Amino acid sequence: MATASMPFSIPSLNYRAVRVGRVNRKQGVAFATMNKETLGVRVTEGEGSLPKVVLTSAGGSEAELYLFGGCVTSWKASNDKDLLFVRPDAVFNWKKPISGGVPHCFPQFGPGPMQQHGFARNMDWSILDSENVEGNPVITLELKDGPYSRAMWDFSFQALFKASVTGASVKGLKGCKTLNKDPDPKNPVEGKEERCWSDAVLWNPHMQMEACYKDFVCVENAKIGKVQLEPEQSWTAKQHLSIN
Repeated sequence: MATASMPFSIPSLNYRAVRVGRVNRKQGVAFATMNKETLGVRVTEGEGSLPKVVLTSAGGSEAELYLFGGCVTSWKASNDKDLLFVRPDAVFNWKKPISGGVPHCFPQFGPGPMQQHGFARNMDWSILDSENVEGNPVITLELKDGPYSRAMWDFSFQALFKASVTGASVKGLKGCKTLNKDPDPKNPVEGKEERCWSDAVLWNPHMQMEACYKDFVCVENAKIGKVQLEPEQSWTAKQHLSIN
Protein backbone atom coordinates (compact mmCIF):
# COMPACT_ATOMS: atom_id res chain seq x y z
CA MET A 1 0.00 0.00 0.00
CA ALA A 2 1.26 3.51 -0.77
CA THR A 3 0.40 6.70 1.10
CA ALA A 4 0.97 10.58 1.09
CA SER A 5 0.14 13.62 3.76
CA MET A 6 1.17 17.85 3.73
CA PRO A 7 3.92 16.11 5.87
CA PHE A 8 4.33 13.73 2.92
CA SER A 9 4.97 9.93 2.66
CA ILE A 10 5.47 7.63 -0.42
CA PRO A 11 4.14 4.57 -1.42
CA SER A 12 2.65 5.92 1.26
CA LEU A 13 2.98 9.44 -0.10
CA ASN A 14 2.54 11.80 2.80
CA TYR A 15 3.03 15.52 2.63
CA ARG A 16 2.38 18.36 4.97
CA ALA A 17 2.73 22.10 4.83
CA VAL A 18 3.40 23.26 8.31
CA ARG A 19 3.84 26.47 10.23
CA VAL A 20 2.88 29.32 8.06
CA GLY A 21 3.19 32.40 10.24
CA ARG A 22 2.80 36.12 9.61
CA VAL A 23 6.11 37.50 10.20
CA ASN A 24 13.68 35.05 -2.73
CA ARG A 25 12.42 33.86 -5.25
CA LYS A 26 15.80 32.36 -6.23
CA GLN A 27 18.05 32.02 -3.21
CA GLY A 28 20.92 30.20 -4.89
CA VAL A 29 22.85 26.97 -5.06
CA ALA A 30 23.00 26.60 -1.28
CA PHE A 31 19.46 25.29 -1.58
CA ALA A 32 20.84 22.22 -3.32
CA THR A 33 22.94 21.05 -0.39
CA MET A 34 22.23 19.10 2.78
CA ASN A 35 24.04 19.50 6.06
CA LYS A 36 24.10 15.75 6.61
CA GLU A 37 23.91 12.50 4.68
CA THR A 38 20.68 10.56 5.09
CA LEU A 39 19.97 7.04 3.86
CA GLY A 40 17.48 7.19 1.00
CA VAL A 41 17.84 10.95 0.42
CA ARG A 42 19.89 12.19 -2.52
CA VAL A 43 20.31 15.65 -4.07
CA THR A 44 21.05 15.69 -7.78
CA GLU A 45 20.56 17.71 -10.97
CA GLY A 46 17.16 17.45 -12.60
CA GLU A 47 15.54 18.75 -15.78
CA GLY A 48 16.83 22.12 -16.92
CA SER A 49 19.72 21.80 -14.43
CA LEU A 50 17.29 22.48 -11.56
CA PRO A 51 18.30 20.82 -8.28
CA LYS A 52 16.04 18.01 -7.16
CA VAL A 53 15.81 15.62 -4.22
CA VAL A 54 15.30 11.89 -4.77
CA LEU A 55 13.74 9.88 -1.94
CA THR A 56 14.08 6.10 -2.07
CA SER A 57 12.48 3.79 0.49
CA ALA A 58 13.85 0.46 1.65
CA GLY A 59 10.99 -1.20 -0.26
CA GLY A 60 12.03 0.38 -3.56
CA SER A 61 9.45 3.18 -3.79
CA GLU A 62 10.79 6.51 -5.05
CA ALA A 63 9.78 10.17 -5.23
CA GLU A 64 11.38 13.23 -6.81
CA LEU A 65 11.02 16.79 -5.49
CA TYR A 66 12.31 19.92 -7.18
CA LEU A 67 13.55 22.65 -4.87
CA PHE A 68 12.16 25.21 -7.30
CA GLY A 69 8.57 25.47 -6.15
CA GLY A 70 9.05 22.62 -3.67
CA CYS A 71 7.23 20.54 -6.30
CA VAL A 72 6.92 16.75 -6.14
CA THR A 73 7.08 15.64 -9.78
CA SER A 74 7.34 11.87 -9.50
CA TRP A 75 6.13 9.10 -7.20
CA LYS A 76 6.78 5.50 -8.15
CA ALA A 77 5.95 2.32 -6.31
CA SER A 78 8.33 -0.62 -6.66
CA ASN A 79 6.75 -1.54 -10.02
CA ASP A 80 8.25 1.63 -11.59
CA LYS A 81 4.90 3.07 -12.74
CA ASP A 82 4.73 6.82 -12.13
CA LEU A 83 1.65 7.75 -10.11
CA LEU A 84 1.96 11.51 -10.58
CA PHE A 85 1.32 13.42 -13.79
CA VAL A 86 3.46 16.24 -15.18
CA ARG A 87 2.28 18.02 -18.31
CA PRO A 88 4.23 17.06 -21.45
CA ASP A 89 4.89 20.74 -22.11
CA ALA A 90 6.04 21.55 -18.56
CA VAL A 91 9.15 23.72 -18.43
CA PHE A 92 12.03 23.52 -15.97
CA ASN A 93 13.77 26.85 -16.32
CA TRP A 94 13.24 28.94 -13.15
CA LYS A 95 10.94 31.21 -15.19
CA LYS A 96 7.51 29.67 -14.59
CA PRO A 97 6.00 27.07 -12.22
CA ILE A 98 6.42 23.38 -12.96
CA SER A 99 3.09 22.21 -14.40
CA GLY A 100 1.98 19.05 -12.66
CA GLY A 101 2.94 16.81 -9.79
CA VAL A 102 2.24 18.17 -6.30
CA PRO A 103 2.77 21.96 -6.41
CA HIS A 104 2.13 24.57 -3.69
CA CYS A 105 -0.63 27.17 -4.12
CA PHE A 106 0.32 29.68 -1.42
CA PRO A 107 -0.70 32.12 -0.05
CA GLN A 108 -3.55 32.14 -2.57
CA PHE A 109 -5.41 29.49 -4.54
CA GLY A 110 -6.58 30.49 -8.01
CA PRO A 111 -6.90 34.12 -9.17
CA GLY A 112 -6.86 37.04 -6.75
CA PRO A 113 -4.93 40.15 -5.74
CA MET A 114 -1.60 38.54 -6.66
CA GLN A 115 -0.44 36.19 -9.41
CA GLN A 116 -2.37 32.96 -10.05
CA HIS A 117 -1.96 30.49 -7.15
CA GLY A 118 0.43 32.78 -5.26
CA PHE A 119 4.22 32.81 -5.32
CA ALA A 120 5.35 29.60 -3.57
CA ARG A 121 5.46 27.73 -6.92
CA ASN A 122 7.93 30.33 -8.27
CA MET A 123 10.47 30.35 -5.44
CA ASP A 124 13.34 28.11 -4.41
CA TRP A 125 12.75 26.13 -1.23
CA SER A 126 15.69 25.13 0.96
CA ILE A 127 16.44 21.81 2.63
CA LEU A 128 15.91 22.26 6.35
CA ASP A 129 16.31 18.68 7.57
CA SER A 130 16.38 15.05 6.50
CA GLU A 131 16.06 11.76 8.35
CA ASN A 132 15.37 8.08 7.82
CA VAL A 133 12.59 6.49 9.87
CA GLU A 134 12.47 2.70 9.77
CA GLY A 135 13.82 2.62 6.23
CA ASN A 136 11.62 5.47 5.02
CA PRO A 137 13.40 8.70 4.01
CA VAL A 138 11.90 11.96 5.25
CA ILE A 139 12.86 15.45 4.13
CA THR A 140 11.70 18.88 5.30
CA LEU A 141 11.82 21.85 2.94
CA GLU A 142 11.55 25.47 4.04
CA LEU A 143 10.33 28.62 2.33
CA LYS A 144 10.73 32.11 3.82
CA ASP A 145 9.73 35.56 2.71
CA GLY A 146 12.04 37.68 0.57
CA PRO A 147 11.87 40.70 -1.74
CA TYR A 148 10.04 38.69 -4.39
CA SER A 149 7.25 37.52 -2.06
CA ARG A 150 7.00 40.82 -0.16
CA ALA A 151 6.39 42.71 -3.39
CA MET A 152 3.08 40.81 -3.59
CA TRP A 153 2.36 39.91 0.05
CA ASP A 154 4.06 42.12 2.63
CA PHE A 155 4.33 39.64 5.50
CA SER A 156 7.19 37.64 6.96
CA PHE A 157 6.50 33.91 7.10
CA GLN A 158 8.01 30.45 7.33
CA ALA A 159 6.42 27.57 5.41
CA LEU A 160 7.63 24.00 5.94
CA PHE A 161 6.94 21.07 3.63
CA LYS A 162 7.66 17.58 4.93
CA ALA A 163 7.77 14.63 2.55
CA SER A 164 8.53 10.97 3.00
CA VAL A 165 8.40 7.74 1.02
CA THR A 166 7.09 4.47 2.44
CA GLY A 167 6.75 1.47 0.48
CA ALA A 168 -2.99 6.16 -4.24
CA SER A 169 -8.53 6.54 -3.84
CA VAL A 170 -10.09 9.79 -3.11
CA LYS A 171 -13.03 9.89 -0.70
CA GLY A 172 -15.03 12.18 1.53
CA LEU A 173 -16.39 14.85 -0.83
CA LYS A 174 -19.93 13.51 -1.01
CA GLY A 175 -22.47 16.30 -0.74
CA CYS A 176 -20.03 19.06 -1.65
CA LYS A 177 -20.80 21.66 -4.32
CA THR A 178 -19.18 21.12 -7.70
CA LEU A 179 -18.39 23.69 -10.40
CA ASN A 180 -18.33 22.41 -13.97
CA LYS A 181 -16.37 24.83 -16.18
CA ASP A 182 -17.13 22.95 -19.39
CA PRO A 183 -18.02 24.38 -21.84
CA ASP A 184 -17.81 27.94 -20.42
CA PRO A 185 -15.02 28.48 -17.81
CA LYS A 186 -16.36 31.96 -17.02
CA ASN A 187 -19.82 30.66 -16.15
CA PRO A 188 -19.39 27.35 -14.29
CA VAL A 189 -22.47 25.21 -13.69
CA GLU A 190 -23.10 24.29 -10.06
CA GLY A 191 -23.81 20.71 -9.10
CA LYS A 192 -23.50 18.32 -6.18
CA GLU A 193 -20.96 15.54 -5.73
CA GLU A 194 -22.64 12.21 -5.04
CA ARG A 195 -19.47 10.18 -4.61
CA CYS A 196 -17.31 10.05 -1.50
CA TRP A 197 -14.10 12.13 -1.38
CA SER A 198 -12.09 14.06 1.24
CA ASP A 199 -11.78 17.88 1.40
CA ALA A 200 -10.12 18.74 -1.88
CA VAL A 201 -10.43 20.43 -5.24
CA LEU A 202 -10.89 17.72 -7.86
CA TRP A 203 -10.69 18.61 -11.54
CA ASN A 204 -9.73 17.59 -15.03
CA PRO A 205 -9.25 20.03 -17.95
CA HIS A 206 -11.09 17.77 -20.41
CA MET A 207 -10.84 19.15 -23.95
CA GLN A 208 -8.81 22.19 -22.88
CA MET A 209 -5.86 19.76 -22.79
CA GLU A 210 -6.98 17.32 -25.45
CA ALA A 211 -3.55 15.72 -25.85
CA CYS A 212 -3.37 14.41 -22.28
CA TYR A 213 -6.59 14.95 -20.30
CA LYS A 214 -7.33 11.20 -20.30
CA ASP A 215 -4.06 10.51 -18.50
CA PHE A 216 -4.75 12.21 -15.17
CA VAL A 217 -7.15 13.72 -12.68
CA CYS A 218 -6.07 16.58 -10.44
CA VAL A 219 -6.75 16.22 -6.69
CA GLU A 220 -5.78 19.37 -4.77
CA ASN A 221 -5.74 19.60 -1.01
CA ALA A 222 -7.54 22.89 -0.36
CA LYS A 223 -8.94 25.13 2.34
CA ILE A 224 -12.12 26.85 1.24
CA GLY A 225 -12.08 30.35 2.69
CA LYS A 226 -9.38 32.43 4.31
CA VAL A 227 -6.96 31.44 7.05
CA GLN A 228 -5.91 34.48 9.08
CA LEU A 229 -2.87 34.18 11.33
CA GLU A 230 -1.56 36.53 13.96
CA PRO A 231 2.22 36.84 14.53
CA GLU A 232 3.76 33.57 15.80
CA GLN A 233 0.60 31.57 14.98
CA SER A 234 0.70 28.59 12.65
CA TRP A 235 -1.64 26.54 10.46
CA THR A 236 -1.13 23.02 9.13
CA ALA A 237 -2.59 21.34 6.04
CA LYS A 238 -2.39 17.58 5.54
CA GLN A 239 -3.21 15.24 2.68
CA HIS A 240 -2.84 11.48 2.57
CA LEU A 241 -2.71 9.53 -0.71
CA SER A 242 -2.60 5.75 -0.88
CA ILE A 243 -2.47 3.08 -3.55
CA ASN A 244 -3.39 -0.58 -3.20
